[in-house]
Amino acid sequence: MSITITAEGMDAAMEHMRETLEAVGEQKARAALARALNRTLTAVRTEATRIARTTYTARRKKLFDNIFISRAGRGKLEGVLEIHGSPGVSLIHFEATPNRPQRPAARPADGVSARILRSGSRKVARSHKSGGSKSFVIRKPQGGYGVFVRHGQKLEMLFGPSPVQALQRADSQERLIERADEVFPRRLRHELDVLLSGLVRG
Repeated sequence: MSITITAEGMDAAMEHMRETLEAVGEQKARAALARALNRTLTAVRTEATRIARTTYTARRKKLFDNIFISRAGRGKLEGVLEIHGSPGVSLIHFEATPNRPQRPAARPADGVSARILRSGSRKVARSHKSGGSKSFVIRKPQGGYGVFVRHGQKLEMLFGPSPVQALQRADSQERLIERADEVFPRRLRHELDVLLSGLVRG
């Protein structure tokens, strides 16, 4: 998932400050626009992480490893927030109970339970495939723990959702757009005020 923010997409703010942009000169104006765009992208990234963090129970570190900013520059007045979705986050991170290996006799009768949504209820973890065993926790070969089910001789690790899913909803998209519309004019005005202050002192 990519969120692209361009100077052209902020027409209202730029039109409102057009005279000031022209007064500082093209190169300085483009630099100011790039800085404002990058500050806006940072604010949108923060809002995106807030949305996912308040939607899911997994810790922030587990949700946000794949959110990057491609910054705008004077030669390219476009910034991109890249949010890469994987198949999901390991289910162990969604308040799984138990979250450590148990002896077979001590495992919950229905299997491991987890609460994925902060506003949701706790549910028993099951495979989407048919014929699997009840879920249980074991150590992964690469370290750490995971929630697994067994299909014959094969193990399947269970996953929760990717944080991208929380950002694909229409209300989440609207929140991100509103945040960009709020931040960009303020940051652009700040950048231009700094430039004008320099011109006055000069």
